Amino acid sequence: MQPSVTIALRLARALGTSVEELFGNEPASEPPPRRVAAARIAGRDVVHRLDRDHLAMEPSEAPGATVFVAGCEPAVGLLARHAALRTPAFRVLWLPMTNREATAALVNQTVHAAVVHQQRSTVPFTAPATLVPYELALTQEGWLLARGNPLGIRGARDVVRRRARIVNRPSGSAARQLLDRELRRARVEHGRVPGYDRVVLGQLDAGRAVAQGFADAAIGTASVAHVYGLDFVPLREERCTFAVAAGSERSVEVRALLDALTSSGYRRELAAFASYDVSKTGDPIA
Repeated sequence: MQPSVTIALRLARALGTSVEELFGNEPASEPPPRRVAAARIAGRDVVHRLDRDHLAMEPSEAPGATVFVAGCEPAVGLLARHAALRTPAFRVLWLPMTNREATAALVNQTVHAAVVHQQRSTVPFTAPATLVPYELALTQEGWLLARGNPLGIRGARDVVRRRARIVNRPSGSAARQLLDRELRRARVEHGRVPGYDRVVLGQLDAGRAVAQGFADAAIGTASVAHVYGLDFVPLREERCTFAVAAGSERSVEVRALLDALTSSGYRRELAAFASYDVSKTGDPIA
């Protein structure tokens, strides 16, 4: 039986001590064990922590059995599935990262491959020469909006006028760069946008937030709008680039990814989203 607060305070005062010292603190509950997966990349073992989306997967004990692909593009998840189906000996894990993080991870050889977004009008691939790029697809990036667009949002000014709640993407992501560009064009300060500081990691997280009513708008790709049945206002065309480290194409892990990328099955299923141009999928970028 626990004493009342009044009695506890009186006892502590009479004994010249504190309530915490008198009755002791509750033992802190131990945090749940971290789930991790390991892979061998460039002759060394690399470990990544698994997030909640990986909890249904059993990590393999053999480092060579796991393949890491980084990026925020939903097409990565589809590529991972096709690669795993074609090469059952591997488990391909999609690690959601921004463009900046994914490129850095590939340069530092902590992932086998990365998928990044770039505005189509820019040069095809602006990354270190140590990386080898391939075409993945062309898509569109723009405003993800609730079905039916009930607030009538067509651009950044409407977001402010309607006091629409948004969710943002991390610094270093193409979506954050596009949002900031649109706000500058509309001469809207970040502080006037409800939710600008609410950051979600991946494209699918942003779409899910809008679909479930936690936000009224977000920046994302047409494929995400398709997945969640959202309205979509395009802003620009995006090039999705698949990249690997130079020389790694001979490894069995990267070869499995490239085989999946160039397969007719992957191209056909990606095209079924009706938001991807797959006419050059798998082609090397000079």
